[in-house]
Amino acid sequence: MMNAYFRTLVLLVTSLLFITMDVSAQCRNIAKKQCFPALLPYTQNGQFNSAKLAPGESAEVQMTFYAGQDYRLMVCSEAVLGNVNFKVFDAEKNELFNSKKAAAKQWDFNVAATQALSVQVEIPPSDSPNKIIPEGCVSILVGFKKL
Repeated sequence: MMNAYFRTLVLLVTSLLFITMDVSAQCRNIAKKQCFPALLPYTQNGQFNSAKLAPGESAEVQMTFYAGQDYRLMVCSEAVLGNVNFKVFDAEKNELFNSKKAAAKQWDFNVAATQALSVQVEIPPSDSPNKIIPEGCVSILVGFKKL
């Protein structure tokens, strides 16, 4: 009985691992083809944050930014998700940037002191009449260059 339970658990964990790896690879390929060129002349920081999201969903990630560097922050998503918006908050939850208000798909900035910022991504709700809810990759990309 315990052996069957253990095998089922191992199979489930392995399946989830492969599904996660597949989603990550798919999102990385989309970002590589469609988004990395938009980071130029900044150098991609090597971190890759992505997830599959659906309309109406949001996600938040904390990222550290270092003093003495210029940054380009952008959110890249599949067209099926519509106009994805992102906001950046400091540690006190002050809004530093809102892509919807700025009507911009990227933010170029620098920080006076090294700090962690929160990046919140929002997928607009779907108004699809056929009730099919699409999912798509959303990636947060950061490029940098030294001042």
